[in-house]
Amino acid sequence: MLQKIPQLQSFYLADDLGNFTLITRSATKDVLDHVRLVTGADGKKFLQHTLYNAAGQVVGHYDAPADNYDPRTRPWYKNTENKDTIQWTQPYLFPSDKQFVMTSSLRFKRDDGHEMVFATNISLNELSAFLDKIKIGKSGSAMIVDANGRVIAGRNLMQHAQAAGWDPDKMVLDPKDYPVFALGYDHYRVRGFGPKHVEWDGKTYIAMASALPRYSQGWVLLIVAPENDFGSFAHQSSRQSLQFAGIVTVFSLLLGGLYLRQLRRTEAGNRRLSVHQSQVAQESGALQQVAVTPHLFDPTAEPLVITEQLAQVTGARRASLWRFLHDGAAMVCDDTYDRTQNTHSGGFEMGRQELGKFFDAVEEGNSFFVSNAATDERTTRFERLVMREVSTHALAVYPVHGPHGTLGMLALEEPVMLPHLLYFVELMASIAGTRFAAQSALEAQQSPAVAGSGLPAPNAPLGPTKSDNLLMRADGMAAVTGASIYPSVAVLVVSFSDPVVEGNKETATLIALINQLATQVQSVAQEEQLFAVEVAGHRMICMAGCTTEPDPTALFRLANAALKMRETFMGALAAADLEPVFTMGMDFGPAFGGAVGQAPTVFNLWGQTVSLAELMAESAIDPGTIQVTERVYASLRDRYLFRSRGSFFVPHLGLGRAYTLAARR
Repeated sequence: MLQKIPQLQSFYLADDLGNFTLITRSATKDVLDHVRLVTGADGKKFLQHTLYNAAGQVVGHYDAPADNYDPRTRPWYKNTENKDTIQWTQPYLFPSDKQFVMTSSLRFKRDDGHEMVFATNISLNELSAFLDKIKIGKSGSAMIVDANGRVIAGRNLMQHAQAAGWDPDKMVLDPKDYPVFALGYDHYRVRGFGPKHVEWDGKTYIAMASALPRYSQGWVLLIVAPENDFGSFAHQSSRQSLQFAGIVTVFSLLLGGLYLRQLRRTEAGNRRLSVHQSQVAQESGALQQVAVTPHLFDPTAEPLVITEQLAQVTGARRASLWRFLHDGAAMVCDDTYDRTQNTHSGGFEMGRQELGKFFDAVEEGNSFFVSNAATDERTTRFERLVMREVSTHALAVYPVHGPHGTLGMLALEEPVMLPHLLYFVELMASIAGTRFAAQSALEAQQSPAVAGSGLPAPNAPLGPTKSDNLLMRADGMAAVTGASIYPSVAVLVVSFSDPVVEGNKETATLIALINQLATQVQSVAQEEQLFAVEVAGHRMICMAGCTTEPDPTALFRLANAALKMRETFMGALAAADLEPVFTMGMDFGPAFGGAVGQAPTVFNLWGQTVSLAELMAESAIDPGTIQVTERVYASLRDRYLFRSRGSFFVPHLGLGRAYTLAARR
């Protein structure tokens, strides 16, 4: 405030115990002095000065004697006793920088019952300088007086104050010094506020009186200007009006041109929007066509609908679905759809030995696009073996991910890959991943036993069942065999920091703590009837609502479980003298999943909901917090308390908002 408003001179703060602090301008320009009243070790009081520059950096320190200074004896403190409104002191000279000031102060009570007084010094010099800078007509001026006619601010204030012997009661409007102002003030006392005509020395003046805000204790702003100033102002205003009319005409023509330009751009935008809406409708129709396909996740059924819809939506000449064999030595084509000929083919195989670099690029797990597959070292042999027969050149490859790595790929030849199509293609890749995982499990069951190799026969028991990664499973999970699409799944991901241990003793202690947390998680999951709790390294994934029909209570049960788990983890880690080393993330929406593997099968869940929940957990800054997506906040805000965390970016989806789940209402 002191840096921005020159009329403010300083701020005081004092309490009824004698404590005092002051922030004021120093003798050096743009340097502020922070003064504290401090009692030394010897019991004597002194003023501790700390100097700050305009950037808020400390540039100096020094101490000065306090001379038994007590703020409670000052007029600005005493005149607020038993009052709860702003009080003003008489104008007085501030000796440090020769400023003529007035002090306004206000008394208030702290929470502990002690009273404090906050005061502000107003520089009448600066206020007068401000009034002098105001241009009123050609020769008008302004002055501030109080209800008793004493001059508060105006032209030649310091000379007027010095002539009055620095006595505020004697600083009144003198007709000898301010004849026109005195006449205007007399009219104000008789007729009140507003403009008045006054005459002096044969000239007519306009005198205006206006009330200042109520905290100024009856201050009145007086403005006087010769009447002919307003006449010249009217003449000048006419010229300016003519100029403004010309400017308005020019701007009207310019705005008209801009309007026509914007109209054309809007039409072009509408055309693009229409194309985009058509594309969205096409994607929606394709997804619906895929969703209603019977036996979509049955590995024995051909994936014709996937390749057909990929080619139709992306405009590709051909779309093909490739799957790694179980040993990774080859890829087999489950289906290829040629859009121009409307034909399906498949069943051919590529070996790693002949396409080693292409296999490596796919197994890296990142999608890529090449405009000419014949010139890229990764795709040269794929182009010669697969693409050359139909004379295609551009190739887009999207790896198909599974629970244990890359399972295969989607290949699009000559696609029209617009940015918003990426989500559709990745969704198709996720569906293909579910099929591949089920197909790999089926092939493992059907593979014959190798004689003398020590491997069990197909129908032979596999020995003791190894523990899967499900910490808790619902009673109905045993019935989950195939893959399903779940419309309203709530997912909670808990991410722990990787522990650092230095010996067997620390390892045993850590394992005992982890076992304690796992047991408590199982108890909470059973109380809230969660569907499953999966453990994967330092992450734990809790799921609810994995049903083909929407479960309206799944999100509420998972939110209750998240709050209980957080309190459980905080308590257990505090008892072990450890800092909170976990973050939690939640999302809610559609997902698809099913049982994969054999003896035992393991339930796995895929989809954007799982990815966003994991992103919320990994991006949480503060340990021990539950970060949720905007759709979780929209569903729970009536029953739970949240704090906004700001925006986050999701690849292929754009910006979203994140919130922190605090507690139940």
